[in-house]
Amino acid sequence: MLEKEKCILAIEKWEKTRAHYNEIKSLVPPAAAFSFNQKECQWLEENNDNGKFHTYIGVHEDQLILIVVPLDKKGTEKELTSYLYSELKRLNKEIVITETDVVTTRKKTVLSENLEITKYSEEKDFPTYNEPSITERASVKDIEKWKNECLDWFYYQSKKSNGKNIFRTFTVPFSDISRETGQDGEVVAFFGFKHSSIYQKALPILIFIAVENQTKSAQIISSQAVDEIMLTNSQDWAHPCPPLCKDGVDFGLLG
Repeated sequence: MLEKEKCILAIEKWEKTRAHYNEIKSLVPPAAAFSFNQKECQWLEENNDNGKFHTYIGVHEDQLILIVVPLDKKGTEKELTSYLYSELKRLNKEIVITETDVVTTRKKTVLSENLEITKYSEEKDFPTYNEPSITERASVKDIEKWKNECLDWFYYQSKKSNGKNIFRTFTVPFSDISRETGQDGEVVAFFGFKHSSIYQKALPILIFIAVENQTKSAQIISSQAVDEIMLTNSQDWAHPCPPLCKDGVDFGLLG
């Protein structure tokens, strides 16, 4: 946990750093991530009363950090004395991400009036996604794209606009970090690049992956619609600000 005053100082430090590519390069290893253990995820679950929560990027003790801020029912940030945070660090082990596709096989047998089998056929229904949907394969490609292109992106943004278009916060669906009851493990947050059809360019996002302690298997955490219809990416990924800074959103720690 980090005291609120230190969180604000860290956020201000990142705000100033965005204009300086060499400083950014030293803070952001392309192949790195934030991690949260079970206890830290539980803290957010107990303190957050909204379908979303806020994260801030900061610089604390020469480390890039992700600060987690819970919201109340109205979407206002909760006033706490300290907030959860995680340092951006390189992975110390590989992550095996599992994706399960359910294929339904229908077998039809036609029995004649004389009780003879006259026809037999099989039909397979493959999974149909409500594109553009979040799948493990798509998310892994987004993460890999960040690893390969993030330094070029930071360089371009720092030179073009003195870093003013580089993210400071992310609005995240709460389900991206929540775990099912009884599950034990950590949640790892990766940066990624996802193409925006509105902006016609790649936008930075956060992708949360749940890693089980016992099996070491991993799975992308994503929201599920109540009617079990897959949500599109426009609803189900962490929105960066800038550029996606909607009017009326309370980012209180930005001052």
